[in-house]
Amino acid sequence: MEINLLGQLEVRDGRRALPVRKPRHRAVLATLALAAGRPVTVDRLLEALAGQREIGSTVIRVYLSELRGILPKDLIENVPGGRGYRLRLDPGQVDAHRFRRLLDRRDGDAAGRERALEEALALWRGGALEDVESDHLRRMEAEPLEELRAAAVEELCGLWVARGDYRRARADLTGLVAAHPLRESAYRLLLVALYRSGNLGEALALYEQVRRVLDEELGSEPSEETRLLHQRILRQDPSLSAGPRGPAPAELPRDEPDFTGRRELLDRVGAALAARSGRAPLPIILYGHAGAGKSTLAVHAAWRHRRLFPDGQLFADLRGEPDPGLVLARFLRSLNFPGGSVPASAQERLAAYRTLTATRSLLVLLDNAAGEEQVRPLLPTGPGSAAVITSRSPLTGISGGRPYEVDLFTPDEARTLLTRLGGAARVEADPTATGRVLDACAGLPLAVRVVGARLAAGRDTSTAALSRRLREEPSRLDELRAGDLAVRTPLELAYESLDDDLRPALDLVAALSAADFAAWGALASPGQVAEIAELGLLQRLAADAAGQDRFRLHDLVRLLVRERSIDAGGQALPKLGSLALTRVQAAVLPLAAEEFGAGTGPAPGTTEIRDGVEWLDAERGFLVALVGDLTPARPDLAWRLAHALTPFFDARLLLDEWETANRHAREAADAAGDERARGLTARDLGDLRRARRDLGAAVRAYDESMGHLVRHGGPRERAWLLHRLGLVHLDLGEHPRAERMLARGRAEFREAGDRRGAARCLHALGVLRHREGEHGVARDCLMSALAVLRDLGDRHAQAACLDDLVTVRLALRERAAARRAAEEEHDLAARRLRDPRLTAYGLLSLALVGHAEGAPAAGEQAGEAAARLRSLGDRHGHARALAAVGEITRRRPELELARSMFAELGDAHGRAGAEHLLNRL
Repeated sequence: MEINLLGQLEVRDGRRALPVRKPRHRAVLATLALAAGRPVTVDRLLEALAGQREIGSTVIRVYLSELRGILPKDLIENVPGGRGYRLRLDPGQVDAHRFRRLLDRRDGDAAGRERALEEALALWRGGALEDVESDHLRRMEAEPLEELRAAAVEELCGLWVARGDYRRARADLTGLVAAHPLRESAYRLLLVALYRSGNLGEALALYEQVRRVLDEELGSEPSEETRLLHQRILRQDPSLSAGPRGPAPAELPRDEPDFTGRRELLDRVGAALAARSGRAPLPIILYGHAGAGKSTLAVHAAWRHRRLFPDGQLFADLRGEPDPGLVLARFLRSLNFPGGSVPASAQERLAAYRTLTATRSLLVLLDNAAGEEQVRPLLPTGPGSAAVITSRSPLTGISGGRPYEVDLFTPDEARTLLTRLGGAARVEADPTATGRVLDACAGLPLAVRVVGARLAAGRDTSTAALSRRLREEPSRLDELRAGDLAVRTPLELAYESLDDDLRPALDLVAALSAADFAAWGALASPGQVAEIAELGLLQRLAADAAGQDRFRLHDLVRLLVRERSIDAGGQALPKLGSLALTRVQAAVLPLAAEEFGAGTGPAPGTTEIRDGVEWLDAERGFLVALVGDLTPARPDLAWRLAHALTPFFDARLLLDEWETANRHAREAADAAGDERARGLTARDLGDLRRARRDLGAAVRAYDESMGHLVRHGGPRERAWLLHRLGLVHLDLGEHPRAERMLARGRAEFREAGDRRGAARCLHALGVLRHREGEHGVARDCLMSALAVLRDLGDRHAQAACLDDLVTVRLALRERAAARRAAEEEHDLAARRLRDPRLTAYGLLSLALVGHAEGAPAAGEQAGEAAARLRSLGDRHGHARALAAVGEITRRRPELELARSMFAELGDAHGRAGAEHLLNRL
């Protein structure tokens, strides 16, 4: 079965032709055939018939029904789900697709390419979709096919001209320019064919024809390339004469015999080279950090795939040869341009280079490119050619370029290369010392190659001796040298090329200890940091959860910058600390109940809350490191930043980051000699210990905090501390003490006019009353607290209050009210706050309500909540959910595990509840 579209529409079933006479049938069938097995929607079919009288989808179904009566059974099938229709055909059964496939085929030499082009052009029987009446298909499908046809004819004629078959090329090119009178590239090829076949007069007459046509049609002169070719014909330039090309250039540098790693990147580059389209030369850009091994990789890839380029390989180191004009002159001589006749001007050299490469399959390796303007003149023009370019920048301005980042070595790659260079005996003799040597190299391939060369040369007899040399930071760069191979050289070249206005940002980053950073962390714009990265001094990482580009400074670059920097970021660090504190306070505001006072206005909207928390998630590692960096220099900023982060750490249960930040904060508070700071950081430590369920340590930290804040804190700070003490004593099951603390805290909040704090204390008192069995009183407390929290717009506190209200409502058998509270809780957490932990609690509340209502899916819901809380690291919430699973499903294992976890966490109430459920089984 075949459908042919390159000419009049033709349907063949074996030797039998099936007539499709109606114009609308042909338009519908052509649209389906061009999709070749892919679904075609009704809207697309209607679009193909646009321009005829207004029709609807019913008419389309009629046309399809009539076509099914003409064509073989089941050729047209409905796509499941009402997604349209398709032909049960392989693309190879449609001549337009076979044509495209043949254009993409490359057999590795000019003869194979010539066969593929001839076979592709033989498929044409006339114009594309010649008898299909559809303006849309003509514009969207037929015209692109005709353009491909013209390009294929031109490429084939170029191959004929290259091997001296001028008569054949002349005939086809004459027809091509007649059909496409504005196609200058075809005219140029015909000019060369005429000149080489001895028809100088005809060539000059053709140029005048070109000039006249362009003036009449476009009001313009021929392009500079066409004019330069005309001038060369006038002076009978020897380079235009036909003759043997001579030996193909083979200029690739020596491949490294110990090349290591890069398997995935090599495969991607190889696949791109092998699958190049044949319509335009392919530029591949290998970019990355200074010393990352871009040149070594480029040379290795070029050697692996040089057989794909039978006309040779050219090479230029653009750092040593920065002038493209001089490189062009050398390339022309390598391509057997007649000696002594290389054009004098850069423009003439460029025209000659384009002419020589237009019909060749060349690989051009351009190393150490500084920018696009240096590369563009050196790109070959032949569609079978490719260029591999190395640069510190991705050179995004190169049209059609495919950039691939060359990353640092993985630990395995670094160790493998060191073993190959230095010998397995030396590397494996002292694994600890070898690890220190590799740590000093920090994954930089050039550094690994240097230390490997030193071991191989016997300059250092062991990795232990070498590790001692590399231990001291100030001298490490000087030690990373072996002969003329030195890590310092490319790093200094990159640093010297840095504009003066960018150096403060790099100086600041070098003073920080964070593993990575976003542009704001360098007190710079994203464009400025990207510019530094393009010089190879920073590694660009993937964008973070907040949509910011992230960057990393290599340890060896850090050494160089610190060595060169006058200030080493000292003046900028406090400015960065102040900016970070301002941004954190704004982002954490919805999570920090203490910061919501009377008259502060409504809480930020949901989007702001989500954006703020996403930013904190993305920056938490940087911010914790910044607290440590600020501690010795600006302890006042250090403890404030750590204190501001506490609500975020608590909400996300980021206990390890919290521990580190609080340790730095307490050191900073002591260094600052600030008693209030000591009180607040001790309170933060108590929050951390309570989150870790170390309740005794939490009480001790809160008592320490109270000792400082009684004398040096404000009334609201002391009230919040009473609230915390009430909660921890409630967790310990010490209800009388908890009630005293919460009542005192509520009274002090009321006296200070803090409605939010008073509501949070009332919420806790409601939980206490529930645990005492006074469910009605508990409900009233929670409802009163919830009303205030709704009025203040504190959604996080609302969700927590609703969570406890669901439990109380269920205890009172108020199922409808419990359902409403659970749904509101889940909606707040999942849709408005997008908080995964609170959403899991909301899901657990829905499961408990569903169980009370007899819903069969309640157990599954509770199990999902348990899985989510476990993945979030919330052990107490996980224990609660396991107890719910056990209660709903009446399974002992979950209840026993919950009881054990409650006991381990010090939750006497939770443990008693799990035991009660076990006793009821």
